[in-house]
Amino acid sequence: MTIAFVESEITRLIGLYTAIERASDDMLSAALQSDWETVNAVQARCALLIDQVRRLNARVVLSRKDQSAKMKLMRQIVQNEAHVRRLAYPWTERFDTLMFGGTSSTGESQQAA
Repeated sequence: MTIAFVESEITRLIGLYTAIERASDDMLSAALQSDWETVNAVQARCALLIDQVRRLNARVVLSRKDQSAKMKLMRQIVQNEAHVRRLAYPWTERFDTLMFGGTSSTGESQQAA
């Protein structure tokens, strides 16, 4: 493999993570508007991107700088996904409060009703 090829694969991988992060933003925007059809459509698009990431991840070794960029994107993706999940399944937060002692997902103490 040439250096140019390896660099293009790294750029492609980071680009895929960026696309997933943007899609997770789109999902969150749609969820905030209760547009669940759009959420499902974007989720399907994400599944295709994630499949590409899995295949490419096995072939690419990232530098520390690239790993840091990847982790930043992944943290945002996970935060967006958690927010979408709370909007889609609001009962889970209530269940956690009842079952696990009155702490919401934001860490604020709540009283169980």
